[in-house]
Amino acid sequence: MSYRIARSLAEVEAALARDASALTIFAGGTDLMVRARDRVAEGPVLDVAGVAELRGVALEGDDLVLGACVTYADCLANPLVAGACPLLVRVAERFASPLIRNAATLGGNVANASPAGDGVAALWALDARVEALTPGGRLARPIAEVVLGPGRLGLPAGSVLTAFRVPVAVAGEGAAFYKLVNRAWPEHPMAISVASVAARLRFDPDGRVTLARLVLGAVAPTPVRAPAAEAVLLGGPPDPARLAEASRLAAEAARPIADMRASADYRRAVLPALVRAAVEAASQAARRSGYAGA
Repeated sequence: MSYRIARSLAEVEAALARDASALTIFAGGTDLMVRARDRVAEGPVLDVAGVAELRGVALEGDDLVLGACVTYADCLANPLVAGACPLLVRVAERFASPLIRNAATLGGNVANASPAGDGVAALWALDARVEALTPGGRLARPIAEVVLGPGRLGLPAGSVLTAFRVPVAVAGEGAAFYKLVNRAWPEHPMAISVASVAARLRFDPDGRVTLARLVLGAVAPTPVRAPAAEAVLLGGPPDPARLAEASRLAAEAARPIADMRASADYRRAVLPALVRAAVEAASQAARRSGYAGA
């Protein structure tokens, strides 16, 4: 086994330039050690978790920039994340165990590209842009153009994720994350989502929804937005009639499979209730943020 610890992004770039096809990038390893243990054991492996350029959290204009090796524990502890991007805090609170949160990274969650990836769904709802270092130089793309399917990223071979750029939450905005697992919460935080919903709403001073994002997790090959459901919420308050119609349309956007955690029919059946719960929680969060229609 060949195992190296990178100390800078320049070292990562040089290692990829030498032999990108054989190199395994290792950050937290919480997915990689389960899914690709043989590949890690055989090497070569480059550990990037300690690269300072990949661990930063900073405000740049109207964006929060999170390094790809920011952990879920970092999301819980960093006041910049709490103030600018509270949805990631909600996700981190429900992400696995404290030990795993200390190691698991946002970049690793996205690179794994699981349809049940909690962080992927949240970043999707936040309109995040993925920044990467590729053989052709640096690029930035919306996350929806990067995560293509289970384990599939729309980036050139030899690329490494470097950061996520997320618009800062504004007054009148609220977000929520609702995750259904097939074990009791919080006694079994390690359970993978049966289905999840990341909801983000923005209200005007009169209490009308001006921006809506509904992203469904674990019910399609990638997290999936529900644009028809979002459109129903726009232009008014999320009253019972709008909420019922949005929940119905969101379920129609799903393309679930049956697996060991749940049947496709079950996933489809529970989605309306999950959407309602997430939208109601996002609306309450928006009220707490101080919009005048509260």
